[in-house]
Amino acid sequence: MEHNPEIRQRLFEEFSQTVMTQGWRAVSCAEIATKAEVDIKLAFLEYRDRYAYVTDLVRRIDETMLESYDPDMGDEPARERLFDVIMARFDAMQGHRDLILELNKAARRDPMLGLHLLALSRLTGEWFLDISRISPAGLSGMARSKGALLAYARAFSVWIGDDSSDLAKTMATLDKFLKKGEKALHRAEKIACVLPRMGKRCRKPGRRSGAGSRGDDTAKDEPIVSEGPSVDGGSMAPMPS
Repeated sequence: MEHNPEIRQRLFEEFSQTVMTQGWRAVSCAEIATKAEVDIKLAFLEYRDRYAYVTDLVRRIDETMLESYDPDMGDEPARERLFDVIMARFDAMQGHRDLILELNKAARRDPMLGLHLLALSRLTGEWFLDISRISPAGLSGMARSKGALLAYARAFSVWIGDDSSDLAKTMATLDKFLKKGEKALHRAEKIACVLPRMGKRCRKPGRRSGAGSRGDDTAKDEPIVSEGPSVDGGSMAPMPS
């Protein structure tokens, strides 16, 4: 279904105003349609429920983030690329700051809203890696994604109270936790490389027991520590470096 941009914008603006002046609990799709002077049937086609407005807010932020994305930063180290992408998102959020702060407060009292925002943030986490040209594939990719989201969450908690024009405190926090994530994945990489070697060293020869086993040379060695599958074909790429 194709959306009507003009109607959609009117409804979204009314939604934003309602949340900021009356709170999340006061949001009613029917009342928003009435105040925006939009037929309820048309409003329903644009936003089926109040959570659809929240999804659209995140979409708008993502689009602004992508518009400010600089493809020339591909030559930078991975961690710096990720830092730039996440900060581009914080910059995009500035235009919806009051609305985001109200929804963040409401999510503490509304578990359904909190879960909805959490699900949306996970999708955004994949965008962070994808735009930064960092692979989200495999176990190491999953670790990178979680690390990026953790750094973003920590920086977000600072962004809430960071009213400076350059978001200096937010940048410092993000940089700090991205470096921590990078070190953690370097340690994980070392462990992934060491475990297979430990498995080989810990192998012991099979033991024969009982009269029926005497002279039986078919017993096979059983490893005490199994090598198990390798991570990403035998290597774990470090978090943004």
